[in-house]
Amino acid sequence: MDRSNAVILVGILFCTSLVSKVFAESIASYPPEWEYWPEVKESMIYPAASELPPNMSLFSQESLRAYNWINQSQGSAVNVRIHPNKMNQYLAHGPYSDGPTIVAVSEDAQMLWVTEHIGGEAIYGSYNLKGEDISHTHHSLKPEYCDRCHASYQELCPHGVCSDFEEHLTQPRQDGAQ
Repeated sequence: MDRSNAVILVGILFCTSLVSKVFAESIASYPPEWEYWPEVKESMIYPAASELPPNMSLFSQESLRAYNWINQSQGSAVNVRIHPNKMNQYLAHGPYSDGPTIVAVSEDAQMLWVTEHIGGEAIYGSYNLKGEDISHTHHSLKPEYCDRCHASYQELCPHGVCSDFEEHLTQPRQDGAQ
């Protein structure tokens, strides 16, 4: 192989590695002060060895299976919090204004899933509780994975925000308590 072909090959490999890194990063930004947002739902990710309740929706079953590996497969409580300026949008099932919208928090696993809206479109991110991007650590934390799942369940994920709305708390918690 001559020198010019080797340079081209190295350039292609370098660009390919950059593209794969870019697609592994969170798109939604880490929202400051999310811990003060109102809690709208308390849920749980069952341990990997658990048998799921038979009356659970297919959406919930698939979500739990996708994330049952967190917290060393031991399960985790998950709290869902909505940006205070978007509570009415959430209760109306969208659409959502631009900016951070909703987070799902697993304190046990030290994880934060983020949905943000830009131009009416939902974008996603996965962070640890320190605000460090962790989307590269597991395929189910990548924004593309989130987008595919949310798009697959549009009836439960209007405007990119997923919830079994009949299961949400009827009176969202405003006190910031967990």
